[in-house]
Amino acid sequence: MLISTGLANWNYWAIMPQIVTIIITTVIIVTISFIYQRKVKKMKTNTEPRGIVLVVELVVTYVEKIVIDVLGAKYKNLTIYLMYLMLYILIGNWLSIIGIDSQASMYTVTLSLALVTFIGIYYIGIKFQKLLFFKKFLTNPLELITQFAPLISLSFRLFGNITGGSVIMLLLYTFTGNVWANIPVIGQVNFLIGTVGPFLHMYFDLFAGSIQALIFGMLTMVYWKLQMESESKAELELKLPKKIRKQRKKEQEQNLDDTTHQERLLLDRSLKRK
Repeated sequence: MLISTGLANWNYWAIMPQIVTIIITTVIIVTISFIYQRKVKKMKTNTEPRGIVLVVELVVTYVEKIVIDVLGAKYKNLTIYLMYLMLYILIGNWLSIIGIDSQASMYTVTLSLALVTFIGIYYIGIKFQKLLFFKKFLTNPLELITQFAPLISLSFRLFGNITGGSVIMLLLYTFTGNVWANIPVIGQVNFLIGTVGPFLHMYFDLFAGSIQALIFGMLTMVYWKLQMESESKAELELKLPKKIRKQRKKEQEQNLDDTTHQERLLLDRSLKRK
């Protein structure tokens, strides 16, 4: 009953502010890409990049270095996705400085971004590990629950940090407004928030927004990298013949006994000295 009443009163034509941010962010990224393409086509071979071309190339080089450092040079083609992902979060957060709500303040947006990373984990895991990817679910049933940790962690981390900053600023505006309003004559203008607010906006909207974009992109690469490392020591041991595995096990036990014996000798010597 409550659901049907809510749907009946729902305004389908109302546009959420985060949707506006998504549109503006997409337009900005597409515009920068179009201008960059036009500029590069007009450049001569020996001409040094400058202006927007130089800025874009610096960003691409930086993001490409992150991809190569984490995943390897073989997967540098993922630079395009990682760069768009980080710019999408970064520009959306920076738009908050002019009073536009960040798209990351809506959980469905952060959940959608994290869902792409989560699907990528399964795709890369199955591609590299084959059927061994599902082995962990059989050996440890708790993995059926913990497998959703990256999805929940990524989505709530970004949503919580951006929303937290907005809530802090809202409380600060409300508190200082109520305090300053009780001051006669000059109480009509909130000078208190006017002196502190800009610095807090620079931190929450610019600095924290940039850090969150970088962290989200880095964690995405790390989660995918973990799935690429399919041939762990345990899996390599399973591929070895049975005789070699027994021999290695004996060598490990022998090394453990030798280590224990050496520790006993050192303990005896220290006791004798005392």
